Amino acid sequence: MKSSAANAVSYMGTQSIKLRDVYITQGTFGHILLYRHLRRKWWAYAAPITLCAAMSFFDIRFLLVALMMIFIMVPMALLLVYINHGLDPVNRYNIMRKELIADTDGLTLVMDEEYGMKNRIATFGLNEIGNHTTCAHCLLLNLRQSRHRFMAIPLATFANEQQLRSFIDICHRNGTETETQAER
Repeated sequence: MKSSAANAVSYMGTQSIKLRDVYITQGTFGHILLYRHLRRKWWAYAAPITLCAAMSFFDIRFLLVALMMIFIMVPMALLLVYINHGLDPVNRYNIMRKELIADTDGLTLVMDEEYGMKNRIATFGLNEIGNHTTCAHCLLLNLRQSRHRFMAIPLATFANEQQLRSFIDICHRNGTETETQAER
């Protein structure tokens, strides 16, 4: 998504920030979701595969079991993660085009009309926002409702670095922490 400074409007300094045309692609969303899941649970996938690979020195059939885990079971498990957490209504907001308004009351999302939603407005209080993660392409607002719920805001949506800092300051008013990732 190419964004210009015209997409982002700041009102009253750090009191209110309005971002237009905020969304991420489905591929980016899937990448973020699966990266966050694998960062926590990588060992649950690696341990049985490593065990079967080690056991293959004694019986070659364990190598076939390890290959079945790699090519059948792991992709199915990741698909279930995507279905369970990716289709969550809160996570679906990430891929919808929306206008995001951040003020001292919290975040307000106004979805475009093209999605045919009955209620186009979603609100999140500042107490619902957990820590912030800054990636190479997005600012992730982790929501406290569940560890797999987050709001991704592309960094290109912000007009400048000062507006990004002001947005984070608004979200920090509830005492959250900031985390920076260099891996992205």
